[in-house]
Amino acid sequence: MARVTTKRNLLLDVAAISLVVCRRHLARYSCPKSKHDFTQAQLMSCLVLRAYLKQSYRGIIDVLDASDALRDALGLSAKVPAHTTLKEFEKRVVTPELLDGIVAQVLTLCREQRGTAVHEVAVDSTGVECSPASAHYADRSGRRRGRYVKLSLAVACTSLLLVGAVASAGPSNDRVEASALLWRAASRCSPHSVYMDSGYDGERTHAFCRAGWGAASFIPPVPKTRDGSVKSRYRSRCVVLPSSYGKRWHAESFISGFKRSTRSTLAARTMGAMMNEAMLKLLAYAIRR
Repeated sequence: MARVTTKRNLLLDVAAISLVVCRRHLARYSCPKSKHDFTQAQLMSCLVLRAYLKQSYRGIIDVLDASDALRDALGLSAKVPAHTTLKEFEKRVVTPELLDGIVAQVLTLCREQRGTAVHEVAVDSTGVECSPASAHYADRSGRRRGRYVKLSLAVACTSLLLVGAVASAGPSNDRVEASALLWRAASRCSPHSVYMDSGYDGERTHAFCRAGWGAASFIPPVPKTRDGSVKSRYRSRCVVLPSSYGKRWHAESFISGFKRSTRSTLAARTMGAMMNEAMLKLLAYAIRR
């Protein structure tokens, strides 16, 4: 019974926090002449709960209909939106960039209420599959891996709070998304160290972190000369990595928890919708933390 109560309280907390951060980032209504039945923050919070509870559009409306406490947490005491309203709102308004902006509001809220400071950042990427077929089945059947959504993440070490995220169509080299991800992270925190794996190895990545961001970047260099030496200015400083580089695994820990907490595959079928769904799952997990 205590476990059920804990889950219920956690769900209400996710709903309440989602409404707060969405209100900070979204205008109250998208159009002055709309019906004004629901605010954009309420509709977005419904989508976050849909991702958190792994529900369909109809399913989350049924959940809201059955829970007075959940409706109160979202300010939906009068009525709940139709499933088509949620679907059209997502199609018209929601983008990966918008959702990343709400992620920034979650980080800001944690700073204000908990005094959380970001001194070190770990960066990594992961893929979210678009097919329900398991990796074991794909391997046994000889099928090649199809398309998937790639999420590139910047995570605060120790607190494991999400600093920023970029969604893209995989596969791609990690350095393709590095520029956008680091720009977003740099606008939200000022760490003294940034840890990345060798997929991000490049002089431009180091130059942005060290000269532009003011953070020491640590990336295992991939030798590009015949004798295996590293001669470029910033990459040569990472031939010997500090013991603190082990904190890069904090990003792996965040990704592991994210994948355990959310469904491993996406229900959407177009790439744009799949990136939105993956980012909504990520936002829901960031709020839950």
